[in-house]
Amino acid sequence: MKNQVLSTKMLLPSLKNLDLKNANVTLAVVKEYKRDRISQYSIKYVPIEERLEQRLRKIILQHISNSNTVEEYSYDCPEPEQDLVRTIVYEETDFYKIFEQLTRLKPEEDIIEGINELIKSKAYLIILRTTNGIQVIGFKTLPESWKLKQSKGLIPLLFTGNSFEDIEDENIFNISSMVDFFYYNEHLFILSKKEFERGLNYRVGMLNKADIFYKEVENLNLFVNTDVLIQKVGDNQRYLRKIAIIENLGFYKDQNFLRRLKRLNKMKGWGIQFNKDQIILTKDNLDDILSLLQNKRLHSELTDQDFDVESTKPVGTQTS
Repeated sequence: MKNQVLSTKMLLPSLKNLDLKNANVTLAVVKEYKRDRISQYSIKYVPIEERLEQRLRKIILQHISNSNTVEEYSYDCPEPEQDLVRTIVYEETDFYKIFEQLTRLKPEEDIIEGINELIKSKAYLIILRTTNGIQVIGFKTLPESWKLKQSKGLIPLLFTGNSFEDIEDENIFNISSMVDFFYYNEHLFILSKKEFERGLNYRVGMLNKADIFYKEVENLNLFVNTDVLIQKVGDNQRYLRKIAIIENLGFYKDQNFLRRLKRLNKMKGWGIQFNKDQIILTKDNLDDILSLLQNKRLHSELTDQDFDVESTKPVGTQTS
């Protein structure tokens, strides 16, 4: 049965009820690079043996089993302790870019070409799939000890077959028994606030995205008065999240989308004013406009009403 979009309160029970004991397990590495100060990501799969699949599956299942309490993530929240996890919608983070790319890749074909791709990676992903596609993804930011280095004065040895082997020339890597967060049903479940923010450049990335968004909408002449937006957003986390989603989705750059917005606004009487093709922002209509640019104003076929919604996951879609 395909995942349905659930309320935050119901997400963890739904996740814990998933049968993942026989889920297919794959491993992928994430490389980060910058373009115009914004982080971009490339992903490659790493072939693994069955024994490692079992150990990676056990890591994820253990974290899910140990998670029993959910609270929403915020900038000023403390580190989660004991069985607590903190949640955030994945579209508000750079994991949205990672996930969208991952769904287009094939584990058997899009694989690493050499050890340098491993060494230069920023994180790895433990991906659990069923016949319904990707179900859960564990994310781990790589430590400096990802590739074991020879300690000065010590010779690295591997004990096998009742004898030592010199492994100085072998490529030895570490995988942790911990993950920073795991993905399920459009949400991230954060186990380490510090590593989540570091791994996805969350704090700095949100402010950088807002700055770049302001410049882009100025260049596009999208708004008559961008200052209203800038002053309202400031460093407010709730509004920065909205801007991050808008920037990730990119509908504000789609002329067909904007033409439909203008036409539907007139037809449905949403009350948004335009100066030719520019949107006139006010303090009163800002939230409406941000919802529209997130594509979160949807029409109910059942009641013939329009609603602003939290999730925009298309009905009938399946992740690969």
